[in-house]
Amino acid sequence: MAEVVVFGVVAADVILRVQRIPAPGDHVNAEALGWRIGGSSANVACGLSTAGHHVRLVGPIGRDSMGDNLLAELERCGVDTEYSFRADAASPRTLILLDGTGERTIIAVDSGAGPSSFLPIRGPDLRSVDCVYVEGYTRYPTGTAAAAESALLVTSPPVPGATTWPVVVGSETQYNHFTPAGRFEAVRSVSGERLKWVVVTRGREGADAYAASSEVHVDAVAADQIDATGAGDAFTVGLLHGLLQGDDMVTALQVGAAWGVATVAQLRSIPVPWEELAGPFHQPGDIRPLSGGCHRAWPSDGFPIFRLRARAAKDPRPTELPGRPRSHQSCNSLQVQISRRLPVGSCPRARPFG
Repeated sequence: MAEVVVFGVVAADVILRVQRIPAPGDHVNAEALGWRIGGSSANVACGLSTAGHHVRLVGPIGRDSMGDNLLAELERCGVDTEYSFRADAASPRTLILLDGTGERTIIAVDSGAGPSSFLPIRGPDLRSVDCVYVEGYTRYPTGTAAAAESALLVTSPPVPGATTWPVVVGSETQYNHFTPAGRFEAVRSVSGERLKWVVVTRGREGADAYAASSEVHVDAVAADQIDATGAGDAFTVGLLHGLLQGDDMVTALQVGAAWGVATVAQLRSIPVPWEELAGPFHQPGDIRPLSGGCHRAWPSDGFPIFRLRARAAKDPRPTELPGRPRSHQSCNSLQVQISRRLPVGSCPRARPFG
């Protein structure tokens, strides 16, 4: 499989289940469900590792007892932590409120002064890697992945100076400073000429993937939602896994859709392991049209679960990512609904407090 390097921060998600999200001045009771490993970078790293990729996570881990636990959880999920270094700071904690529909509200807890640097003294050699994922540039320098000249580079919507990114993935709100018309060109003016795809997720409105002369639209689809926390990261994992296998964008979106549906059907932040993924991409399991008995909900973080709707692309010419086989666009139909409750995976879920 592929050599992947993920730059980002690991956090402890503290989970409280509530009947409803409290309004200002409100009082609600909560059930404490414990803590679990989380954070977008950890979620992406763990998900890709379960699919057989060699994933190295580069970033700080707090020098406290929670940091010990988080490091152990990463290694349990098969993530290479050689470049995950201990920092003289508390491990980040995130409070997650889960309501009765499985929707989540995230509260980042201020743990005091953060690490002095988010990069180790000696980082990995990126010249021979297949994929680099950077969580965002609020922490990492814009030239973090400059040495990965032949890799698939993926990041959230860029900031000025963050160049040479072939794939940019983010929710619609993350593109607020880019005009809807000519969005691909607007992002390319910041990301550089290597840009191949801009993926914009729109919650209930589905998502769009824009290339220089073509685009693909996907519709949102209802899911049997229990916990929406990891929806966006699971979609990103499926998208990257598909692209790393040489799939075209349509197929990669399908993999992301299936992974997202499977993940929101469980109480977890990290994506379900690859071996548990149901559908045409990995057996056992099946994908079938929506039934009336499921809880119909869409994660509201802008990362939906998808159904592909045929729409003519502007240009069916082959697309190509660095180091990947050329493939042709197609508009297939896929409606996703997991028909069974998936078993608990090998990667950890919530842990008791203490």
